[in-house]
Amino acid sequence: MLVVIAWVGLIGGILFTVLVSKGIWESNVEMAFPKTVLTFVGGVGASVVGWAVLMQIISISDRIRRIENKI
Repeated sequence: MLVVIAWVGLIGGILFTVLVSKGIWESNVEMAFPKTVLTFVGGVGASVVGWAVLMQIISISDRIRRIENKI
């Protein structure tokens, strides 16, 4: 279940970031390009970090389960 949540969070976070960045870019406000780049990099980074944390939690729980089964 956590694997599905991790992958959906990664893909959904990247897609949401792309949409928000596109909206900032198309708004034609002052300094739109730097805001767009910062939003994109930050959003994708946050999505990847969240995905990596969830995958590590899954890995650790698998290791704990294997150790418990050996005992």
